[in-house]
Formats: sequence, C-alpha cells, structure tokens
Amino acid sequence: MQFESEAIFRIATLAAETLGVGVASIERAERIKGGLTNESWLVTGAGERIVVRVSTADEAALQIDRASEGRVLAAVQRAGLGPEVLRWHPEGRLLVTRFIPGMVWTHEDALAPDNIRRLAGLLRKLHSLDLCDDVAVVDLPAILDHYWATLMERGQPDPPSRWTRPEMHAAAVELSGLGPHCLCHNDAHHLNVIDTGRLWLIDWEYAGLGSPWFDLASVACNHDYDEDQRRQLLRHYLDTESGEATRHLEVACWLFDDIRKLWLAVRAG
Repeated sequence: MQFESEAIFRIATLAAETLGVGVASIERAERIKGGLTNESWLVTGAGERIVVRVSTADEAALQIDRASEGRVLAAVQRAGLGPEVLRWHPEGRLLVTRFIPGMVWTHEDALAPDNIRRLAGLLRKLHSLDLCDDVAVVDLPAILDHYWATLMERGQPDPPSRWTRPEMHAAAVELSGLGPHCLCHNDAHHLNVIDTGRLWLIDWEYAGLGSPWFDLASVACNHDYDEDQRRQLLRHYLDTESGEATRHLEVACWLFDDIRKLWLAVRAG
C-alpha cells in the first residue's frame, strides 16, 4: 500500500501491530465518517477487516471513563451485543475491534415500526445482563454538576433549557431513583447500530450502570420520536402499556436533551 499521509501510515502501523503482520500487508485504511470524540478508521489487510479508533476528546471534561468502557466492551462482546475487541490500550487512547460486516442504520431505519420493536428488544436484552461491579455508575446528578462547573470555569453560558438548574437536578435525582440500575449504552443513535440480520451496538464510551429510562430516552431523542413512536418503544420494551411508564420516559427525554446540550457546549469549549 502507498500511504498518502503520515496519519494513514500511523493507523496502518497500529493495525499491523494488532494483527501481528508487517505494515506492507495493510492494503487500505479509510476514515469512517461520524464520531465527535474519536477518529475511526476501517483497515483492510492480511485477510482481515478491523476498526482502529483513536480518541481525540478531552475525556475528563466530557466524563469519559475509558477503563470502565473496556470492561463494558468485554461484557457486551460475551453477550453478542458488541464487537470483538482485538486491542485495548486506554492510556494510548486506542481501541481496535473486528469489523462487523453489516448495514449501518440511517435515521429513517430507526423510525420503521419493526425496527422500533427490534431496538426495544436489543435494549431489553442489554438491560437484563448481569451487573458488573467494576463498571462505572452513570450518576446523572453528578454529570450535570460536572458540566455546569466546567462551563462556569470557562465563562460559558448554559445552553437554553425548559428547566432551571434546580429543576433539572431534581429530575436527574428522580430518574436515578426509578427502579434498579442496569447496564446501559446511553447513546443508542442510528449510527451506532449495525444490522446483520440481528442488531449490534458500537461506540460504548458512555455506557455504564444507570437508568434504563435514560437509555430508552437516547433512542427516542436521537431519532425525534413522536408520541406514537415513543408508545411503540415502551410497549415493545415492557410488553404492556403504562401511563406511569410514559411519564418516566417523558422526563427522561427532557433530561437527555438537556444533558446532550450541555455535552455539546462543553465539547465546543
């Protein structure tokens, strides 16, 4: 392979080291679009296709726990929900996984009624996994406090919200107290869904032990679900309909939207 840039050569070298081959065995390295906190590359060589991800984020400011992410990746790999990890080096901000040869969903895919059912089933399976004591707890009130403190230190204003800070904090406390915590992805965006006939999730950097309602809200908010689509999601997830569940999801969606705005403000700063 003729390397077009120093960056591509660096990625090819990391891939070759992972596969245990010479860099000359690497045939192609192409940047994968998307991703706000990482550079990801699809690399082909030595009869393999792998994904090389290098973190480019301010991980402390954005509340990314790479050590916990590694333990989550091991758990979801065993459960058949996430990709096979070939190399994990959090100190070097590096993750290499085997490529999943499926279709990456579009926004429209996530709106199809049958796919809402499949997403609900995927989250239900994830949320039923045995808890891992060494995985980070997704503490929603603490995340809010951290993001607000970061914005204050930088002199950045809060993004617009329907709530005041105390109201937002109270909603986070309420949501965190609803039912037992479970393993959650927390960013079930269509670009993180791979369809091979069954569904896989990638990009687990915000996963942890947290509220299933917040995880369901990530699906609803990332895809702008209307009231009927949210009811479908809940019905397939719970196997029943419940006014109380509808209220929990509504609060979770408001909170998810506000935390996403805060995250974007912190990242922009």
